[in-house]
Amino acid sequence: MLIGICAPNECAQKLFNVLETEKIRFVKPSIILALGNSDNPEKYLKNYVIEPGEIKHVEAESAAIKKALAKTLPKPTDVKVILPKMVIVTSRKLSALISELNDKKVAYDRVGYNGLNIKTAELKKIRCYDEALYHIGTIQELRKAAYVLDSFGCTGLVYRIEAGKLPIAQRIDTIKKISRGMAAHGYTDNPSSYSFEIRPMPDNKLFAIFKDKSRFTYRVETIPASINPVTAASVMQICKPYMKPNADVLDPFCGSGTMLIERGIIKPVKSLVGVDISDAAIDAAHSNCKASDQQISLIRSDFMNYTISKFDEIISNMPVRNRVSDYESDIRLYNLFVKRLGIMLKQNGIAFLYTQEKKLLRHEIERNDLLRIIKEEIFDSGGIYPTLFIIERK
Repeated sequence: MLIGICAPNECAQKLFNVLETEKIRFVKPSIILALGNSDNPEKYLKNYVIEPGEIKHVEAESAAIKKALAKTLPKPTDVKVILPKMVIVTSRKLSALISELNDKKVAYDRVGYNGLNIKTAELKKIRCYDEALYHIGTIQELRKAAYVLDSFGCTGLVYRIEAGKLPIAQRIDTIKKISRGMAAHGYTDNPSSYSFEIRPMPDNKLFAIFKDKSRFTYRVETIPASINPVTAASVMQICKPYMKPNADVLDPFCGSGTMLIERGIIKPVKSLVGVDISDAAIDAAHSNCKASDQQISLIRSDFMNYTISKFDEIISNMPVRNRVSDYESDIRLYNLFVKRLGIMLKQNGIAFLYTQEKKLLRHEIERNDLLRIIKEEIFDSGGIYPTLFIIERK
């Protein structure tokens, strides 16, 4: 594996020679994957024959061959697919998505507990949806699924299977069934290089998902703990009724700039200022802000030492101890931050703070005579539940 990372071309012939003589089956997939990193894996692996044996070894070698030969498959293309008129959209915060649809006068129907059915043509207007799902059939009707995909214009495109919604015990068998069934109808499953996803659901329904390249084009750089842009858009949608007209806005922990950019998109502002102590964060934010075509002032500084002016709004995806610090550090940070918040907000100014440290932030706000919480909204972020706090300066 290390050779495959460091010197695949120089050692390709030696790796191939070893592959032909290796007797220990569980070693072979690593050699195959190392050859897959060479400039011409097909030269060594196209005619490779997987020997009979234990099913687990045969399947491991088969999977390694598929991944190693990914370079030889057609690359994902920007083929214009013809999608049906209706699509199911999911959300990270359903109330935010519904609010946005109502604001933009987009009609919808409820589907399940977290989905909405809208017209596909309306997708380009919406920022708060998470995924767009197109129903193509069921696991028991793979011929029909292939026919539906053909009608979309997907013939010849490579796909991947994303089975994360299924119970762990069902995933491997379901992936195998779909991969073999779709192969019989001319579709290739390749998780390393693909044009769309097939998503199996617990109720056996299958959905196709196509990459969205139009919503968050500004997102060219990220850093660890960057907020997901769909989440940021949803946070801003919930905050929209509380936003100040022609506001001066500060993000004291701006990271890669996502919250500031989404704030500038949703409602006009007078100024946007981002502060972060990290050089990497400010560099990423510069790239993203440039791509967004928004005028955002970015300052590399510790917020605790930043005292240039007061603001109508202070927004932030707050630091979280399990990502960037420890709990004792967070206690000190939140204590100092809330004191500064009361000073840097204008009278009747508003703060929009998104954090997993909800008890800590709530405790510090309640101790501060200048501030009061006027709204809390819980988000579901992949099994953790951060809270958006809307806070007013008295």
